[in-house]
Formats: sequence, structure tokens, C-alpha cells
Amino acid sequence: MNTNKASQKLSYAQAVGPSVSNILKLKDNFPNLPAKKIKNIQKIIDNSNKTKSHIKITTKGPSQKQIIISISKENSNKFMGLVSIYITNINRTLKNIKSSILVDYAQRDSTGVVIITNKVALSSNLQTIENVIKNVENINSDNIKIPWLSQSKSYLKITGIPFFIKNTNISISTDFVEVAIKSNHIFDNLLLTSKLKVIKVSPKFDIVII
Repeated sequence: MNTNKASQKLSYAQAVGPSVSNILKLKDNFPNLPAKKIKNIQKIIDNSNKTKSHIKITTKGPSQKQIIISISKENSNKFMGLVSIYITNINRTLKNIKSSILVDYAQRDSTGVVIITNKVALSSNLQTIENVIKNVENINSDNIKIPWLSQSKSYLKITGIPFFIKNTNISISTDFVEVAIKSNHIFDNLLLTSKLKVIKVSPKFDIVII
């Protein structure tokens, strides 16, 4: 994708995103944008103003393409006030490090700002985005937490576990299970959202379900 096409996609995505009112100076911010595209975007903005409605982009659930940035409401307002410029700066920085990740648009969230990308971001991309945002003028970088990808919640059931710890008469406990889970690489990057429960299958069998 060349620079002109990337600029077109970025501008259009921002125009149809939740922050339509922020797209005010298209010609100044995006000089390479064709006149026809500017006209189409202006038409969308005019239609939005006439109906006095907000264009919302929804998903069926958490998406790994959503980068959550926890910042204060004040910082969030400052960022969204010039969101088109900041997204351009982020994409330019990502391009400079030869990343295939691009930011399509950004929107407010109860935790701060959510940035939506074209692909699932890597940890290095999150670091780059964090650095760009922390360098934004008038934003207090101390109040910005490390960006993270949206997460899903799943139910885990482990069966066939002995009731007693091997070679002992000590029954298995939730604390023991938590330590075992955290030390196993297959559970890397997973976070327990509730307390584990150890349930004995039957009084006659020394087997438990976790």
C-alpha cells in the first residue's frame, strides 16, 4: 500500500468513526487526499449534522485489534481533540520502523482511549504507540498506563487431579493449584479473574475437579 492510499484509508476511517466532529481541516492535514474523497467525507459530515446523530462503530465482542490506553478523562479529551493529527503521527512512526500495523481510528472509552488497528498489534507496536502518546503536548505522561490489547474471558475446567499432593497426605489446595498454573508455560499471558475452586468428585474417590 503506498502513502497516498494509506492516507486515504486513515482519513476516511476517522471521518466515519465516532469522532466525526474532529475532522475539520482535511485539506490542511491531508494535502494528498483527492478532492472527490474530501467531498464524500464532507457529505458524510453534513448528513450527520442534519440528522443530529452520531455514527457508531460496533463489534460483536472484544477484538484483539483494539488497543486500550488507560488515561484520565482530561487527557482523553485533549487527545481526541486533535485525534486525526495524533493518529497520523502514530502511523508515521510505525511506518518508520517498518511495521505492518496501522491505526484506523480512535474512540473514547470508559477507561480512556481505544485505538483500533488493521491487524493485531505486537508488544513492540504497543510500546511505539505508548511513546508517541506520551510525547503529545499538554498530556500528562505520568497518568498513562501501559497500553494493552482487549481480552476475552474463558471458563477452565481441569479434571482427573489427585486429591492428595504426590507422596504426601496433604490435600490439594487452591493456593497450590495457582502456583502450579503460574509455573506452567501454557498459561503464560493468562490472568485468573476469579478464585479457583477445588471440588472432590466423590467421597469414595481421591480425585478432584478444579
